[in-house]
Amino acid sequence: MHLNFKLKGGAAAFLDSTTSDRIVYQGMVNRQSLPPAPRRRPLWMESFSPGLKRFFLAFICLPLLLGPLAGLAAAAPPSDEPPGLLLRSFRIIGAKIVPAKNLKAQMTMSLPSLLPWRKLPVFKEDELEGDILRLKNYYQRQGFYHTEIVPKVDIENSQVRVELRITEGPFVQVVQEEVTVAPITPPLDLSDLPRQWPLKQDDRFTVDSYEALKRLYIDYLSDHGHPRAQAEGKVFLDEKENTVRIEVTINPGPLYYFGDIKITGQGEAPDYLIRRQLTFKPGDIFSVKELYDSQRKLYALDLFQSVTITPREATEPEARIPVEVVLEEKKKRSVKLGLGYGDEDRFRAKLSLRFRNVGGDGRTLEVDGRHSALEERIAGTFTNPQLWESYNDLILQSGYIRRYLPAFTDKSFFTQERLERELPWKIKGYIGHGLEFARPFNIPEETLAILTQTTIGKLYRASMLLMGLRWDNVDSPVDPHHGGQISWIGEAAPNFFGSDLQFLRTLLELRGYRALGDTNFILASRLKFGVIEPVQGTQQIPIFRRFYAGGYDSVRGYRLDYLGPRNTSGVPLGGEALMECNLEARLPIYKEFRAVAFLDFGNVFFKIHELDLGQLKYSAGFGLRYMTPIGPVGIDIGFPTNPIDPSKDKVQVHFTIGQAF
Repeated sequence: MHLNFKLKGGAAAFLDSTTSDRIVYQGMVNRQSLPPAPRRRPLWMESFSPGLKRFFLAFICLPLLLGPLAGLAAAAPPSDEPPGLLLRSFRIIGAKIVPAKNLKAQMTMSLPSLLPWRKLPVFKEDELEGDILRLKNYYQRQGFYHTEIVPKVDIENSQVRVELRITEGPFVQVVQEEVTVAPITPPLDLSDLPRQWPLKQDDRFTVDSYEALKRLYIDYLSDHGHPRAQAEGKVFLDEKENTVRIEVTINPGPLYYFGDIKITGQGEAPDYLIRRQLTFKPGDIFSVKELYDSQRKLYALDLFQSVTITPREATEPEARIPVEVVLEEKKKRSVKLGLGYGDEDRFRAKLSLRFRNVGGDGRTLEVDGRHSALEERIAGTFTNPQLWESYNDLILQSGYIRRYLPAFTDKSFFTQERLERELPWKIKGYIGHGLEFARPFNIPEETLAILTQTTIGKLYRASMLLMGLRWDNVDSPVDPHHGGQISWIGEAAPNFFGSDLQFLRTLLELRGYRALGDTNFILASRLKFGVIEPVQGTQQIPIFRRFYAGGYDSVRGYRLDYLGPRNTSGVPLGGEALMECNLEARLPIYKEFRAVAFLDFGNVFFKIHELDLGQLKYSAGFGLRYMTPIGPVGIDIGFPTNPIDPSKDKVQVHFTIGQAF
């Protein structure tokens, strides 16, 4: 695939987009590449015998060898040469369409730091000249073929100030784009791909967008049985009119299927467990995407530290591609310790012990302990994947929790037994039973006068049917750019389950993420809606089972749990209905630093029938994040539009670890 264009003066040139954009000029001979003519020895040397020739050469070379050694014996006088030049400042002037930071990223010369204690880098003129050529080539790849770069170098007291004055000139526009796909058997529907073209008519032409156009078709075909698809393209450049015409031809190649699957290195994990994590089976149409999805699901088992899925050479004439799955087990036991700080929970610590392949068959046991100003918790989780070689995972949980919340303190002991299963359309569902014993404390008298069904020190028993569904196609759990999540949780605690607290509870949460192009500018949103209704012998939901809102992971302009109804002293009462919404823009600033601007709103309602969207409370704010390998760390500042207490709620500051949602 070649980029054909005319140089000034009519010389033809070709830009090979498959070989790092080499430029090869036709009709030119590089004389330096010709071999040198052989040099003939002087005629007087021809008359010496070989022995005399060797003696004569040694006699001539001896002074040459002894001269440098004699020079080393003498003490070298101190050098009076001036020190090297140092680069004091560097500026780029005139870069309007192409950001100056992108230009600096293309340069190889060391630039001075903004930090005053850093040493100034050494200035070398040849490095500057090489970078100017590099920047001109970069501008061409961005669609600018008339860019002029003029350096201004000022030297004073061995320090250099450099300015690059750039005149970008007009960029090249796309006036015509044609993609031709050879016939495909069986036919594929490619009608949606033109809407995803990275280059459209009147867009500025860039080499990266041109390559992305070809990659769009190659990736789609690779995910639909054509891993050997090829794309050939031509770009016709009119340098006078600053326009290009693009022609791309796609050859899909033959259709391939998945062949035999070979698994090695699984250790004690059973073969059926590994194969059920694979999203493909022999005979399915080959797809590169299915390889990545299968790798992700195998890592999710938390049994392997390395998962490699490799397609092998296809067998002919069946057109089947064998696949080899190579696994490497994790250690049987692991320990994790986490420390952190938040404005609400203060100092927090977490200790987790994990045991893998307990009794074989991929079973895991995790014991988790947490401590903070808001909560003390210890819990154990036992997971038996693919119970009795079925498609159901058995999960057993049990633990103790003590909470210290603004409205109350409570202790609870809980157990859960669930069966989880993968459903179609990337949905995971579960059904099970939960048993909870809870005892509330430290409740104000004003609250007890309103929540008449709440008694201090009483032991409440809830025996519940548990149900849930979750759909998730987010690209990254730590820093999502695309995709969404939908989760629904249902709990039913009737008296025939042996529950002395009867209720129906449901909670629905939706999340969405959208990056603008191929950038770290992300729009994120979350909507949460929940209701809990007393049934049968229960007339009112006790305080520890009610909904609360406000705080870092809720409406950030308000204090923890303080949204919604409160008693006469201003202490939260909680409610039977909850609604929250968060809108957030995440913007890149510099390297790993991100800015956040958000709008949160929501409220809690005492009774379900009192739910009123006109009573929602709003807050807006901004924040700063620093991206680390384990997630972002930062600070959020929220301003309530309807302060609960103007003397206390003018602003809320939240120190954060991880995204708000």
